[in-house]
Amino acid sequence: MFTLTKWNSPLYNEALTLRNNELKLSSGKQLLFQAPREEKNDLHLVVKRGNRVVGTLLLHPISNECAQFKQVAVDTHFQGEGLGKNLLIYAEQIARSFGFCFVFLTGRKQAWGFYEKLGYQAISDDYEEGKLVMRIYKKKIRSSLEQTEKKEMKTNG
Repeated sequence: MFTLTKWNSPLYNEALTLRNNELKLSSGKQLLFQAPREEKNDLHLVVKRGNRVVGTLLLHPISNECAQFKQVAVDTHFQGEGLGKNLLIYAEQIARSFGFCFVFLTGRKQAWGFYEKLGYQAISDDYEEGKLVMRIYKKKIRSSLEQTEKKEMKTNG
């Protein structure tokens, strides 16, 4: 089940544990033991299997047209089942519904092929962040014209 959850809710806190296990430990970054305040205004997406959070993604607005997907993680035991792909598709649908035209994300080297298969294009050179080799990706999810037409329809009618 794919759903939105609130910052610092029980589901959000379960997603923090998943992020620690799947992202923080392998990167050597500090573990999260409480909800970061800078995520308070982000949209928090989770994937549940039964009563367990097995996937998560933060949708962070950058501008009226652009959003960033952050902290994309799927439990290792559930990888390869299409959950990550469906989580990104779900997040893109939500981003479009909020009027965003572009999304970008920072991907680890082992996920580059995954993002590229889903239509994300590298917009940076490779760079190191701690123990990881990273790359920034961007995807157009709606045309600026669609956004303009939608605004005009709202104001003219």
